[in-house]
Amino acid sequence: MKRFTKIRTLIPVLFLFLATIPVSAVERPFALSGTGVATLIVNESGMPIGAIPTGSGTATHLGQWTVTGNVKYTPDENGVLHSSGEATLTAANGDKLKFEIEGTLDPVAFMDQGVFHIAGGTGRFEGATGDANFVVSINPVTGGFDLTVVGKINY
Repeated sequence: MKRFTKIRTLIPVLFLFLATIPVSAVERPFALSGTGVATLIVNESGMPIGAIPTGSGTATHLGQWTVTGNVKYTPDENGVLHSSGEATLTAANGDKLKFEIEGTLDPVAFMDQGVFHIAGGTGRFEGATGDANFVVSINPVTGGFDLTVVGKINY
């Protein structure tokens, strides 16, 4: 009988101990597609130096989403335009996913491609990490864009 009492006492203590162990992030595939409009910012010679994108679409782990952000285009010594910036995706339930942008813009084809670095968020995306390759096709006349992203997310 004493053994049964010890086991009955040990089981709740074990469950309490297990409840205090933090859950680790799990790497999952991530894919996103969407469209939007970017307000292009150009310098005196008409070269793009930045953009303010807004858009929407669908993504794994987010469902329907909207995006706001800012992008800067910086030329290097060879004339290549490097894109950098940040964006925040908001899921339909209000959870946010933050990205840091690192890419290269082809000003002739108006294609920007590179890597989105996932840098946390809110709700289920708090502390999220990961990397995803992106391609953005930009219409230079209207500012419209198509966005495709494929990679991994940890949350």
